[in-house]
Formats: sequence, C-alpha cells, structure tokens
Amino acid sequence: MATTLDDQPCYMQWLVGASENEKLQKYFFGLHARLAPDEALMEDAFTVEAFRGQAIMPFAMARIAEKGRDLGVRWAITFVNHKNPAAMKGCKRAGFSPYLLRRETWRLFRRRVVFTPLPEGTPYPFELAVSAQSSEPVPSRT
Repeated sequence: MATTLDDQPCYMQWLVGASENEKLQKYFFGLHARLAPDEALMEDAFTVEAFRGQAIMPFAMARIAEKGRDLGVRWAITFVNHKNPAAMKGCKRAGFSPYLLRRETWRLFRRRVVFTPLPEGTPYPFELAVSAQSSEPVPSRT
C-alpha cells in the first residue's frame, strides 16, 4: 500500500507468492498460470481517484515488487488488459516488460485460458500504435 505523508491511502496492490498457488487457482478459477517458486503475482492494483494521473502507480508498483525479495522472489508478474494503456504505461515505468500473453476464450459457458510466451523485447501495444503513426522504430527493452 502507498500512503501520503499523513497516512492517507492512495494506492494498493496485492503481492502473492508461489506458496499460495492452490489458493490462487481456486480463487481465480485457473485465470493465472501457476507460479514458479521464484515468482510472485501482483494483482488488483487500485489508485484512489483523487491520486490518479500523479505517477504514483509506477513508483508504488516498483516498491511492492521489491518486497517480493523477502519471499525469495526473483520475478514479479502482473496481468494488464490491453485496452488499458494508462495501466500498461505505469507497468513500463515500474520496470515491467511484456513476456506472456493470456488469452481467454469461451465456448458453451466454459472458459479456456491459454498462456503464450512472448519473444524478449516484445513492445507494449501502446508503443506499436505510436510507432505505426510516426513511422519510427519501436524501442526495444533490455
């Protein structure tokens, strides 16, 4: 959780370690891939409306991900809807890079979730949109 100097909450997000895999699978009905022992899931990010647009998310996300070290975590994972460029930009500023695509399909009231690894250096969708408009190359990540 991130708070102001006078302890007013402005941002929150859960950090869940691999020891909670069974609970994650049960709660999210398989919507998330099982975590490896050195991975943690960052989920349910929320910025209080009065604090949105002030770049709190990337700072707080980075600090929360750092707390994963106390759990033996090397990688923090978060899933962001591709239709939410503001959240994706916050993830990028926090140091996250696209590495996995989650696709959900429904057939006869049954959900199927498929996880597809992305090549290293895959750009965020908002970077592709900017690149297509400006004819400039998409920057790569290291």
